[in-house]
Amino acid sequence: MVIMMSEETPRLPEELERYVDKPYGGIFGDSVRIRIIEEIVADPYRDYRPKDFEKMFGASPPTIRRVLNDLTALGLLIKDSRDVQHPVYRPNLRSKKIIALTFLAYAVVDDRDHTKLMDEAIWDYYSKVLKEEFEPLAIATTLSYENTGRTWRGFSDIKSITEESCILAVAEA
Repeated sequence: MVIMMSEETPRLPEELERYVDKPYGGIFGDSVRIRIIEEIVADPYRDYRPKDFEKMFGASPPTIRRVLNDLTALGLLIKDSRDVQHPVYRPNLRSKKIIALTFLAYAVVDDRDHTKLMDEAIWDYYSKVLKEEFEPLAIATTLSYENTGRTWRGFSDIKSITEESCILAVAEA
């Protein structure tokens, strides 16, 4: 069975074609460091060994070791050196930098293909990670009165009740 697409894929502008195969659309150049970053962002659940990167990118062992040490110092990777001869590197999934680079990878595709992958990724991240921290558990209004001399004036105040404020209230009680 052959499925025909009614629309053709839009052609990439000529001035951007040279950046298509570059990590992050060429924003950061095309170094071994950025290629390793692109790889760990693309597959953050994999364990990596220096040999893997040597094969992928054809870079020398000292270059790969230097880049991996730098990325570990920057908090993008976690080094497991239980086997000193063959250390294993894992992306630091708690790093906000990894999350931001993931969003950037989606943004590059969005700009190129006119999609909304980054928006969906941000919404997913908000829904799964940030929502509980930033959305109130309840919203309450209070009505207050103020004597202005001749009359009483009423006004309401909206208060958000978050998990954090509940914890503080319990701790103070």
